[in-house]
Amino acid sequence: MTLIELCAGSVRDCLIAQEAGLDRIELNSALALGGLTPTVACLELAKANGVTLPIICMVRPRGGGFAYDKLEIRQMLAEGQALLRAGARGLAFGCLTETGQLNWDANQALIELCQTHGAQSVFHRAIDVVAQPDQAIEGLIKLGCQRILTSGGARSIEEGRDRLAHYQAQYGADIEFVMGAGLNLANAADLVAYTGIQQVHGSFKTWYQDPTTQQGSVSFAYDSRGAYEGADPDLARALGQALGKKE
Repeated sequence: MTLIELCAGSVRDCLIAQEAGLDRIELNSALALGGLTPTVACLELAKANGVTLPIICMVRPRGGGFAYDKLEIRQMLAEGQALLRAGARGLAFGCLTETGQLNWDANQALIELCQTHGAQSVFHRAIDVVAQPDQAIEGLIKLGCQRILTSGGARSIEEGRDRLAHYQAQYGADIEFVMGAGLNLANAADLVAYTGIQQVHGSFKTWYQDPTTQQGSVSFAYDSRGAYEGADPDLARALGQALGKKE
């Protein structure tokens, strides 16, 4: 059966994943920026409100790319430590050099931090912008990373399906893959069958309204579809059913 991970941006999203019968949560803040490190309070509140699914926490200090300086890496390690102590079951991260190679030392430190806590290590979609993805995957295997989130180096998993199938065939015995970017009801089952990857990741989002977002010429909206995004409980449940989950 396919494992479904919800890309969550709030406590409410975590509750939706739990209620929809999904399998795992990746908890972030600022999903509009691709996901940044969540607060410890957000993680603790999700758990206090009955979320028992494994929660993987994003560790990403800013938007943009993944070539971090020493201070940013120290921040990532400190925040990762705090989240693991608060009950995160793993960390999602990705550190690159300015030439698009793995930042070996930074990734090793984060993987070892996870290992110290008996937690999962996940290299996120930074893999989709590395200069030599196969070489990077081999490096992550050597470092002891457990899982990679990827679109196959494309804008969507639909476009990256051939590379995703290659990754699974070539490296699937040594590291887990979870595919994400553009997962939907129409393509989920077909892509699982085509690639052989049995883990999927998506935000399953809808747009929510907040009447205080705009007044006159002042607007805090960042998308014309609504004030802010969040998981759609009906879509999350339907995705689960499409991939074999029971209602």
